[in-house]
Amino acid sequence: MSQCRMLKGIVLFFIITSFSYCTKIKGTDIGAELIPAIDNVFTFDTTLEIQAFNKLVPDSMLPRLGRDAGGNTGDYVLGYISNNLQFGKTKASIFVEFKPTVYPFSFENKSDSLYLDSAVLCLRYNNSFGDTNAIQTISVYKVNELLKGDSAYQTNKVVSYSEKLGSSSFAPSTLNDSLFLFRQNINNQLRIKINNQFAAKLLTFDTSNFSPLNNDSAFRAYLNGFAIIPETNGSANALMSVNVSDTASYFRLYYRVMKNGTLDSTYKDLKFNRVLPSAAINSIQRDYNGSEIQKNITQNTKGDSLVFIQATPGSYAMLKIPSIDEFKKSKGNVMVHLAEIQMDEIATPGRQQGLFYAPLFMYSEVYDTTTNLFYPFLSDGFTSGTFDIETFGGLRTYKTDNTIQQGAKYKMNVTRYVQGIITRNYPNMPFKLSAPYSVRYDNLFITFALNNLCSGNVVLGGGNNASKKMKLRLVYSKL
Repeated sequence: MSQCRMLKGIVLFFIITSFSYCTKIKGTDIGAELIPAIDNVFTFDTTLEIQAFNKLVPDSMLPRLGRDAGGNTGDYVLGYISNNLQFGKTKASIFVEFKPTVYPFSFENKSDSLYLDSAVLCLRYNNSFGDTNAIQTISVYKVNELLKGDSAYQTNKVVSYSEKLGSSSFAPSTLNDSLFLFRQNINNQLRIKINNQFAAKLLTFDTSNFSPLNNDSAFRAYLNGFAIIPETNGSANALMSVNVSDTASYFRLYYRVMKNGTLDSTYKDLKFNRVLPSAAINSIQRDYNGSEIQKNITQNTKGDSLVFIQATPGSYAMLKIPSIDEFKKSKGNVMVHLAEIQMDEIATPGRQQGLFYAPLFMYSEVYDTTTNLFYPFLSDGFTSGTFDIETFGGLRTYKTDNTIQQGAKYKMNVTRYVQGIITRNYPNMPFKLSAPYSVRYDNLFITFALNNLCSGNVVLGGGNNASKKMKLRLVYSKL
């Protein structure tokens, strides 16, 4: 980052922070449960209308998946959703380099005395989103192009592959089962058998200067990586969260070696290399054809009655609250004790309760229409210097009523932001509402994680919904 860019970021940070603390209202510091009693004489409670507009995430806003400081990846998603009536289909593939962690690498360095037993590609499994009893088929292919281990790739990256190496069909619910294998006890692991022809070829290499096992460049020229692809010709209906950099993720060869006239069984692993960095890509394709969301991406100038939020990469909504300006004009300067965006899940014909759950975290940020940039609600969500979900809100809760059982509910506190509009004449900007994988503001040096990739989707009532309106609740006192 250049010194000029860093200076601009520091200046912007202090400007926004200054604005934030200028609007700090002590009445909100004691908590919503201690807000002054609403007596309609000194303290009032009202709701303001919100206009919500459905949007699909454009390529420019897709996340880039890189490494953390230790060289590890986050959780990737793998699998196929064939029948989400609200949000359509999703195909998630993984492209990864499993390779030696040190060079030269050898399988005992005596290729003429090695005998292959089997080979398997393994991935650490964490959890699933969708129908875990529907059968998934995952196949492994060879990657055809050179991937870059020092690059972060967007989730729409297209990678070419060919030569099928193996496949496995299973229900994701079985991946929690324990396996008792050679010298190990394994659970939470997806295992795909690789054909013997490919594996046996690796055993023929020694560590000579011309061997793929001699150095990283030679190995990557021989094997660009593995393409782990869900097949789309079945009834699979879930995505699985896996971690390719976990110690339980690897390509393993089981073989026997002749020692002193006796065959000894052993194995060797190719793994995710953090030092000579392995490449890893998570390619996620959304298909909304025939789904409810496709019918609700409209150009309605007054907002949509149904708001479709799909965890990154997916859909989001832009919110406008022109009624704040109307409130300010009619009431004048007031003290805002609470300004809270309230959102409720709504039942649509395509809701598949029990299969697809709502995102754990919802997040909102301000869209500056003059710079076309997003920035955080610093005064409401970052009072301690880092993002505080308890202060800002956005954590999923559930409630039960007569129309939907265990519907998700979200609340977000924007009290100080609204106070700034009313008392400091700050511009009333639109908000972006989403369920992001991670949040990043480069100019403010802020970054943090929220939801897992593709983990959750929900339909909320919009501002003009007949039964469950999205609204801004306002508790205020006259000055």
